[in-house]
Amino acid sequence: MTAQQRNTPAYLLAHGRLYRAIVSLPRELCPADEPLHERVVFFDGPRRLNPDAHLEKLLCVAWNITTFDWAANGHIYNVTPAVELIEGGQSEDHAQRLFETSWGGLKSIGYAQADRIDIFAAPELKRRLMDTVATLPRQGSAT
Repeated sequence: MTAQQRNTPAYLLAHGRLYRAIVSLPRELCPADEPLHERVVFFDGPRRLNPDAHLEKLLCVAWNITTFDWAANGHIYNVTPAVELIEGGQSEDHAQRLFETSWGGLKSIGYAQADRIDIFAAPELKRRLMDTVATLPRQGSAT
């Protein structure tokens, strides 16, 4: 990796556009002790096409499950381009803004829990995102 690549924000390494979505698993896929289980999913998706539909297809293949109409049924929601997450985030570290899930209250900023994050991207982009996950404060929110 060149020095220029190291200084480039991770989301700019996407081949298309980096998105973050919340995926609420259908009850039959939830752990037995969690009737509601949400995943924070990052994926490198198309710039012009419907990213919700792209993620449905991606999860269908990656998780080997039927995901037809997950977005329409509310299982996939808050699909947001990384650039919007960075522009609207609150963290001083701009890379951490990708992982913010809540603001205000006692915690100030809540972050996604590492064990609930899925990343579908090229190896270098995934590595850079995982490096950021390692720097997140541990008081993350439920998602």
